Amino acid sequence: MDTLSIVLPYSFVQKRVTLNWREISYAIEHQLISPNAAIEHAAIELAAAESDARPLLELASLGKNESVHPFLEQMAAAEPDLAIETIQEKWAYLVLAWVYEHRNDYSEPLAVVEEVYAYFDYPEKISAFVRYMPSEAADLGSLELNIARLYERWEAYLKEEAKEYESNKQNQGHF
Repeated sequence: MDTLSIVLPYSFVQKRVTLNWREISYAIEHQLISPNAAIEHAAIELAAAESDARPLLELASLGKNESVHPFLEQMAAAEPDLAIETIQEKWAYLVLAWVYEHRNDYSEPLAVVEEVYAYFDYPEKISAFVRYMPSEAADLGSLELNIARLYERWEAYLKEEAKEYESNKQNQGHF
C-alpha cells in the first residue's frame, strides 16, 4: 500500500474523534499522522489518567525525535483487538474531512477522493462520490451539476460520519 502524502495535524483529528492506541499506531505506521501525535495524545491521556500512568508518562516525556514505537506497541497490545476495517473507516473519514475542508488547496479534490478510495481498499461508503463509479442517479445535464452532486454526497458522508464519531466520543467521555 502506497502512502497518501497527506499528514493530518493531531489537533484536527483530536477535535473530531476519540482515538485508541491501535488507531494511533496504524496512522503513524501509514504516515497519516506524525509520530509526535502519539506524544501529544499521551499528554492528554496522562492528564485524565485514572490508572497506571507510567507508560503514558514515559511516552509524554519523549523528545520530538525519539521513537514512539515501543510505547505504542505496549499500549496497543493492552487494548482489545480492533478490526482493521474499523480503523481504516475512521482514518478514511478523517482524511476525507481534511481534504474537504481544504479542497481549495487541491487542484483536483475529487482525484484525491479517488486516491483515498483506493488507499483504504474501496470502502462502499465512499463510492457514492467517486467520479468513476457508476451512479443510478440521472444525469443532471451538465458536468458542473454532476460534479456539484458529488460534492453534496461527499458533504453528506462527512456529516453522517461526524454524527457517529461525535456520539462515540461523548459516550467514551474522552477529550
